[in-house]
Amino acid sequence: MKKTILSIAMALIGMVSSRADEPPMAPPQGYTWAPCPEIKGYFLKPNSWHLKKSKKGDTLAVFITKEMIGETGKFTTGMTVNVIPDIPKRTSLSPHAFARQFRESARKSATFTKEWDKDMGPFKSVGFVYSKEDKAGAFTVHNLLIANNKTGTVYLVMFEGPKSEWAKTWEIAEPMLQCLYIDDTI
Repeated sequence: MKKTILSIAMALIGMVSSRADEPPMAPPQGYTWAPCPEIKGYFLKPNSWHLKKSKKGDTLAVFITKEMIGETGKFTTGMTVNVIPDIPKRTSLSPHAFARQFRESARKSATFTKEWDKDMGPFKSVGFVYSKEDKAGAFTVHNLLIANNKTGTVYLVMFEGPKSEWAKTWEIAEPMLQCLYIDDTI
């Protein structure tokens, strides 16, 4: 089974053959690997943060948050990964086209501070960053959509935190977003 490690900064850290039950490398200091056997993957979790998973239909949601998520499902700082299978059946679009359409839809209500497109080995990625304000405050939101056209799956990865603390929050978020361990057969 082939595993792929994704990196935003370097486009692709590497492809390695690995057992499905272990991550490819030791986590950076201050993090642990949070296993996600549902997708044969791992995500970096800061040591003091919380992990929660939920499933709605056949979409898996993984939350790695600074605050414990209660019944309301709300948090201030953290990463959400939505694993959405069967995009072509659901939308009549390829996963990459869906990701690009998602970004264009977001553009209608947000002003982007950054955006990008990258080929990442067997994946194509679409990303954008914007700020938002609501009754809870001002937040920066980093979005990354990873499209696997071979399997029909999209990984929607969002990291958000208070805008006033973004520089400090990004120091924690960047490793989490640079090392996403996902199986290219899912």
